[in-house]
Amino acid sequence: MHYHCIWVILISVSFSNGVTIIDSDPPKPWQRALMARYVIHVSDWIALSTISTLNSVKTYPFVNLKSMSDGPLSQSTGIPYIYMTSLDISGKDLIFDNRCTVCASLAESDYCRKEDIDPQDPRCARVFLSGRFVKVNNSSDEYAFAENALFSRHPKMKQWPKRHQFYIGKLEIELVMILDDFGGVKLINLEDYFNANMTLLNDLDL
Repeated sequence: MHYHCIWVILISVSFSNGVTIIDSDPPKPWQRALMARYVIHVSDWIALSTISTLNSVKTYPFVNLKSMSDGPLSQSTGIPYIYMTSLDISGKDLIFDNRCTVCASLAESDYCRKEDIDPQDPRCARVFLSGRFVKVNNSSDEYAFAENALFSRHPKMKQWPKRHQFYIGKLEIELVMILDDFGGVKLINLEDYFNANMTLLNDLDL
């Protein structure tokens, strides 16, 4: 009951600002949409998979690590924002073809280690988001939010060379999948993912 009370309080606060606030241990495995949002929010970096433009492996899948934020620590949008440059290998790939997949894992946190769970164990939850990578309009309110989201969690970004012409991009999500327990990867409906607070309230047996 204590666990349920914590989450109800957190979710009720989220309605006031339109975002989900996540600040506790991971949800239960059957709360898949909320678990997906949790994993994305607590992750400071993701594995980014693109279609390679490198001559030696052109059209092969290519993976890279990218710092990421879906919002400041007190807020979550579920949308991965990335500080990108076209000078980067992945940045070049995305100019050619902006389709990509990102993967985030609870192995980034200390949860799996504390629970003595190997990163490859399904119980060490991982989330896969596929879609198209697009630039965020730098004169929009979303850009200001995304910039704060990134810089508040990755303050060193402010010092990155201006000549590299970094821009803020985001993943326009088309597919959400999660592996957070035995039984294989599960598909999550996009509406459930973006309304994970409602999913939580429906799942709780109060």
